[in-house]
Amino acid sequence: MSQDFDDYAADYETLLRQSLGAAGGDLDYFRRRKAAVARRLLRAAPPRRILEYGCGTGGNLPHLGASFPGAFVSGGDISEKSLEQAAATAPAATLYHLGRETPPAASFDLVFVSGVLHHVPPPARASVLAAMAGALAPGGRLLIFEHNPANPLTCRIVARCPFDAGVRLVPPAETEALCRDAGLGRTGRRYVSFVPPALAPLAVIEPLLGWLPLGGQYCVLAARTG
Repeated sequence: MSQDFDDYAADYETLLRQSLGAAGGDLDYFRRRKAAVARRLLRAAPPRRILEYGCGTGGNLPHLGASFPGAFVSGGDISEKSLEQAAATAPAATLYHLGRETPPAASFDLVFVSGVLHHVPPPARASVLAAMAGALAPGGRLLIFEHNPANPLTCRIVARCPFDAGVRLVPPAETEALCRDAGLGRTGRRYVSFVPPALAPLAVIEPLLGWLPLGGQYCVLAARTG
């Protein structure tokens, strides 16, 4: 899988924009929306140390930094070429090659994960979740965004994306179960990505729709309670 993303790293942004098609190719719009969701969900206790697990080419890292001013932001990935791109995109971030090094254990207030699980073979998902949970400090939160397999447009976008070829999308109940099996508690689910970039002014209504299982993506929030 690391070699696959090494091959796509240079063209990742272009390929993703092309796959989004009519949904709108403004990638930063979607990244800002995810960071805004994180800020809203964590506003009672904003994280000071953030790890994006599976950061890819680093597109989310600047938005996480903007959403949590003063936070220490880092990222990890198994793709060497993607991390080279991430270093240019977010030069202030600390980056970890997850194939060779392990981020500091029990150190992060937030582990942020976006579109990673569906790329992990099902037999390996439990161990990957354990690694994410292991990076959390006591009381830290794990926030996972995944494509919603119940949304037809999402399924169509995934089907035409070259680096999503052959993947099986992860239902939200499975993601919640993986979090519980990793020893995390207080799991909660919300649906997101209802509004495309062309209708950006309407995005203010998205927080009211979190219960509706038709969003393009969903997020699961879990906490390390011990």
